[in-house]
Formats: sequence, C-alpha cells, structure tokens
Amino acid sequence: MIKSLSSYLILASILFNFDSCKKSAPQNTGKTMPFSVGVLPPVKNDRMVSLLPANPTILNPILASDGYAGEVTSLIFDRMVTWNVDTGEPEPKLAESWSVSKDGLTYLFKLRKNATWHDGKPVTAEDVKFTFDRIKDPKVDAAHLQNYFSGLESVTIKGPLEIEFKVKEPYFRNLIILGDTDILPKHIYEVSDFNKNPANRAPIGSGPYQFVKWDSGRSIQLKRFTNYWGNQDSKFKDRYNFNEILFRIITDDAVAVMAMKKGDIDVIDPTPTMFVKDFADPIYEQKFYKLKFSTEDGNGYRFIGWNLRSPKFSSKKIRQALSMSLPREEINKKVMNGLLTLAVGAFPQGSDKNDPSVKPVPYDLEKAKALLAEEGWKPDANGILTKGDQKFNFELLFVAGVPENERVALIYQQSLKAIGIEMNIKTLEWTVFLKQLEENSFDAFYMAWSSSLDSDPYQIWHSSQAVKGGSNRVGFSNKRADEILTEARKTLDKPKRLELYREFSKIIADEQPYTFVFERPLISIIDRRFENVLPVGKLGLDSSKWFTPMGRERANLAAH
Repeated sequence: MIKSLSSYLILASILFNFDSCKKSAPQNTGKTMPFSVGVLPPVKNDRMVSLLPANPTILNPILASDGYAGEVTSLIFDRMVTWNVDTGEPEPKLAESWSVSKDGLTYLFKLRKNATWHDGKPVTAEDVKFTFDRIKDPKVDAAHLQNYFSGLESVTIKGPLEIEFKVKEPYFRNLIILGDTDILPKHIYEVSDFNKNPANRAPIGSGPYQFVKWDSGRSIQLKRFTNYWGNQDSKFKDRYNFNEILFRIITDDAVAVMAMKKGDIDVIDPTPTMFVKDFADPIYEQKFYKLKFSTEDGNGYRFIGWNLRSPKFSSKKIRQALSMSLPREEINKKVMNGLLTLAVGAFPQGSDKNDPSVKPVPYDLEKAKALLAEEGWKPDANGILTKGDQKFNFELLFVAGVPENERVALIYQQSLKAIGIEMNIKTLEWTVFLKQLEENSFDAFYMAWSSSLDSDPYQIWHSSQAVKGGSNRVGFSNKRADEILTEARKTLDKPKRLELYREFSKIIADEQPYTFVFERPLISIIDRRFENVLPVGKLGLDSSKWFTPMGRERANLAAH
C-alpha cells in the first residue's frame, strides 16, 4: 500500500530508504490473469484484509515512529498534498491549491471547502496550525519529526481555509514536509495532554477511512468514510474502493503464511524466505500477484547499529573489524535466497548520492583480527579476545517472530566466535525492543530503515538527533558530517547537493557506525481477486486504486 511519503524514517523489524536508485524498472514476477474489467464491474462492498507483522505502539501520526502505525494512520488522516505514484509529481489533496514565493520562504495553502472530520465538523486552517504547533512543541513526544521543522518560522491563519507557512531558509524538502504531514483535528486533540489523549488509540481523522476498533494484538478495523470529500472529486471518486479494511496483527511468519494461503489475508509484504519458498508452488502464481520491484527512491537497508557511547565500540577500527566479520554473501545465499543486494552505506549502491568509490565491506576475518589487535584486543590461551582483564563480548538485540533475523544472528555469532568474540543473542517483542533503543540500553541491534520521497539523512546521522526519542540511536557524532547534513538541507541546486552527499557517504563508509547488511527490492504478495494492482508506478504500489470486480467479493464479509 502507498505510505506517507514524509515518513522518511519508519522503524521496522523487517521493513527497509533512500534516493534515486538506478535499478531495474519495476516488474511483476507473476503472471497476468485474463480478467476483463469491462465485463466485471467494480464493487464497493468488499473488505480488504492486510497483514501487520507487529502491534502498533500508538495511532497518532505525530507521536508514532513505527511503520506499522503508519500503515493504518495513512488511511485515517489526510494530508494537504499527495504525490502521484505514476509520475512522482505533487498533486492537491486536502489543499485544493498552493503557492510558493519566489524566494522559497513562504508557502500558502488553500484548503477544500467540503472536507470534514469523521465526527462531521469541518476541516479548517485552525486544524492545520494546531497540527504544526504540536509538532514544534517540545513537550510533545515527536523528536523523530521535530528536526524536519526546525526551519519553520511561523504558521499563520490567513482565512478560515487559508494557511501560510514561513520558513527561515530554503530547504529542498519543504513542500514534502509541509504538504505531506497528516493533519489532526484541533477540537479532539486540544482537550487533554496531547501525548496521552484517548484519541491516540481511537483516532478521528478526515481521511477516506474512519477508525472502528483496535483489538490490541489481534486486529485494527476501519470502514469507509461515506462523507469523504474525495467521493465527490473526479480524481478520487474511483479510489478507496473497499467498504472495510481490516489489519490482522500476526507476529509469527508461519502463521501469516498459512493465513495468506487460506485466503484469510489479501495482502502481505513477505520476508525473502516467505517470498521464495513458502509461495514457490506454481499454484500461487495463479492465486496471487507476486511482485518484486524497486523504486527510484530506493527501498532502505538492514543494518546492525553499534552503541558508540560504549568504549567497546567507540573506535572506528573496532567497528570496521566487526563489519568485516559478517559473511553477508553467505547469509544472502543461505537465508535470503539470493534475493537481496549488499548494502554499502547510508545510500543505495546505485544512488547518485553515493560516491562510486564506496563499495560493500569485504568479508575478511584476517584483516578484522589485525584491526582488533591494533586496538589492543589479543587472543588469550583459549583464543578469546581480551584487553587487560576484559573479554570482548556483547549482546545483539533483534525483534522476535522473524526467523530470518535469528538465522542472520546465528551465522554472525559463529563467524565472530572464530576470531575470539562472544556475541549473545536476545530477541524482544517490538514495543520492548523500541523501548530499549530509546533508553540506549543496548550494545548492538539489528533492524532496518524504510523509504521516503527524496530522502534527507539528517534525522539518522546528525549529532543533534542523538537524543531520547531521536533516530540517531547509536550516538554518531562527526563534525564534518554535521556540516554536510546542515548545508545539504538548504542547497536547492541538486548537483551541488549530490556532491555534499557523496562526501558524506564516504565518511559513513569509513566510520561504520552501522554494519550495513542488505538493501532489498520491495516484495509483495496480493490476492488476484483485486484489479488495478498493476502496473507498478514510479513511486511503487497505490492501493487506493485497487478494486474488486463483481463476483469476486470476499465470501466471509461478516467474519472478523
């Protein structure tokens, strides 16, 4: 499903970000079924059931920092601007129009007259101002967003449906940041502590679907908002074609596969193992779209993050050695079925932001041992690396319920053992995992970043983001990197901005604050009872266009 394009950093255990990736064009690896839309007209009474592999932490788009919440809130809340999935160009949504001053410092948005909240109250400029005021409020738990709005100088209501933004300086993502932010209803969220408002678990928005029920740990149910403004708009009236969307929360891969095969789920973003092995039988090519594709913004990367606050990981030579000790080619072959690409750093290998000299770190245990020895770590009589009376051991955290994660960890554990390092493995439930990261209570963790439109790496890597709730969880700090990230934000000349990012990519590759593991294509499995799934657009899939032809409705409409 198409997700919020401004949600650059979406935390996820199996999801993955970045800019112009020169990869193969999007393609469908499955076969095309001979359905005729002209013969089978679309219906609007069907239910789509989508998988959520973890329980969201909260359903407030300002407070949530995980992609699972974003899957849900992107349907409940509306944004002023949307991006055409086929062309990649901005288009009006909650705002019917906007203008930008010549100096790029003033943005004026005019809202639609007929947009209402799910409780019937009209959407006004007051709501837009309230939303951005809350994002800027230091008392609000939104550190993962606030860095993007540091340059926002003022938000002024110019009329009931007109809102003006003034920024301190040009920023290449200003329209994305302002236009692609979920707007919240002031009258709902101003009545109590924003961080603890009851609507954080039972949201009221102005989007195409309204919240019905959250059966925590099991499902989240949405239904079509019949008074949605888009139902009367020529560009949107044929979208959002399901009467109900049910998100089933299944944290176990095997259970999710069984549910998909039985028809209890319509859409799943599988792991590579699920994609290649669990749905390998030709019968599934007939039953499902099996899609494997890349977008020009890249699809993110998996990584191991090192706690740079710990003396054990403060030396870049140590981190380089740890990266050299991960047999990624072997893991890709044995665990990922050769589906993934080795990650090189903060940007994809084919990105214009990545310096061509930045290559995957080679697997080289001898060189790793030499680097460790330079830092004073030498084997004792039993082959265990020691420094003084200290042994080299650490704990790797990752999210439970994804067998691939554990297999990656076990292979890495054995490789490290060969050079005298003991790595202990600890699996955690998603919310507990996030809590330990936020509290800096970790040695190392394995997870991933996901994608956004024309990404800005500031949020992950600038030293100012190494705060509680921020995304620089490893505590990376580099003066030149900070200078580059700050300068790049206000460099509107794209070639010059790319030069800065290429220099930055070399710094990250040298410092190895992460051990970069894999990039990956986007992979999805979708029930073929849906039409208008293909072709894949420039920005990926757009589920708002999907529909069920007459006669292919879900049989168990009454069942949850």
